[in-house]
Amino acid sequence: MKLAIIGYGRMGHEIERAAIARGHEVVCRIDPHVPEADVANVAAARRADMLTPDVCAIDFALPDAVADNIAGYAEAGCSAVIGTTGWDAQRDQILAPAVAAGIALVWGSNFSVGANMMVRVAGVAAQLSAAAEGYDIGVTELHHRGKKDSPSGTAIMLAEQIRSAVSDKTEIQTETLHRQISPEELHVASGRIGSIPGTHTVYLDSEADTIELTHRARSRGGFALGAVKAAEWISAREGIHPVQDFFDDLFRI
Repeated sequence: MKLAIIGYGRMGHEIERAAIARGHEVVCRIDPHVPEADVANVAAARRADMLTPDVCAIDFALPDAVADNIAGYAEAGCSAVIGTTGWDAQRDQILAPAVAAGIALVWGSNFSVGANMMVRVAGVAAQLSAAAEGYDIGVTELHHRGKKDSPSGTAIMLAEQIRSAVSDKTEIQTETLHRQISPEELHVASGRIGSIPGTHTVYLDSEADTIELTHRARSRGGFALGAVKAAEWISAREGIHPVQDFFDDLFRI
């Protein structure tokens, strides 16, 4: 499979390593800030015929570029994996060109296989705690101090999975609280420290005990491998898919 990598920083290099290890060809590296990139942006790649219908773009660029990038993929007719976060508020508008063009695209805030296993385990754990009664649930996440969004997309995924699994948590609260939390609020607390790649913990706490479920990323390799596998998956499909569709197939048991 031919791949284009958009965002050729640390994550882009990890994606390239994962792609080559799985026998794929990286035909284009796009980044305005990295000298070894082939071109600066998607428009330049299109002018150079680097983005064609037989190429899948894997995009982990910054959120301010995602709208123009997706429009470029739509015009080129290539499929795409969008791992960029921070654009959910305009999602329908940004995806509209891809929908109109009929390209295949999968988007999500986290392509890590392990993190997505964690989200599904958290949903089951929440259901068990609700059945047992007496447990309260909360989520914490830690990331490196260079991360641009807070809370993380994965933390929101965890919170939404928990909220859908239990009836007593109806509101996700991501802000620092200077008051007592309400019973219906699910608190998501964030920290930004050093070089931590990403640590997410779900707490199920009762008067008798505490259960902790933790996913701790040791590198970006798990995210990169998931993105490459998602590119393999979307290349054989049509339409716009949330990453959960990909993981539904991957975790089918």
